[in-house]
Amino acid sequence: MRLKDQVAVVTGAGSGIGRAIAVRFAAEGARIVVAELNAESGEQTADLLRSAGHDPLVVATDVTDPEAVRRLFAAVDERGWPVDVLVNNAGTAEAGLMPTAEVPDDRWHAQLRVHLDGTFYCIREALRRMVPRQRGAIINLGSVAGLGGLPGAIAYTAAKGGVIALTKGLSQEVAPQGIRVNCIAPGWINTPMLNHLPEKWRPGMLKHTPLGRLGEPEDIAGVALFLASEDSAFVVGQIISPNGGMYR
Repeated sequence: MRLKDQVAVVTGAGSGIGRAIAVRFAAEGARIVVAELNAESGEQTADLLRSAGHDPLVVATDVTDPEAVRRLFAAVDERGWPVDVLVNNAGTAEAGLMPTAEVPDDRWHAQLRVHLDGTFYCIREALRRMVPRQRGAIINLGSVAGLGGLPGAIAYTAAKGGVIALTKGLSQEVAPQGIRVNCIAPGWINTPMLNHLPEKWRPGMLKHTPLGRLGEPEDIAGVALFLASEDSAFVVGQIISPNGGMYR
């Protein structure tokens, strides 16, 4: 088992990519912290893990609230668990596409709060626990939108681009302390977030994906497992884009 007895905090673990990562990590021996805004979804993931014989810690968490993030990591401390792996997966899509000139302030700030602020708040708390131990792995979820842009989704594009830049800068800062930081930038993945895009886009998604299919959450979970494990011991500051060949 590649993650035996390690503790992995997975944000946005209530569905989609986050749930797939939690399940895959648990199967590899990790103890899972399910951090999820939607309490019902978080419990569904927890029930799935329990049915497989695991004992997850579930904490309802709004990553845009630094106090809520502090409570999340305090709950991990109270259980007596270290923080070996942090997966910053919590996120949301923009509600449809919109010309940049029409984007209201609240739409812009909502994307930055979830993806960029939330990632930072969780990293800050994780590092306070990883640095003293001189070890840890942080995996941020970016997007091909942050690599090549997504017209009509400027806030999401900017937020994911910020996560990619954050990854590159932080990785250089903390690598000397034994902490590896990397980023996954998925292509089109079959999750509910795609429901926010026009249906007419779907043929184009497949056309520009040489494999000819959408990715599944499990495709991303496999990459996350690699980055969390010692298999990637010399991988630092990298942006890995599982996208079916849709290069940007």
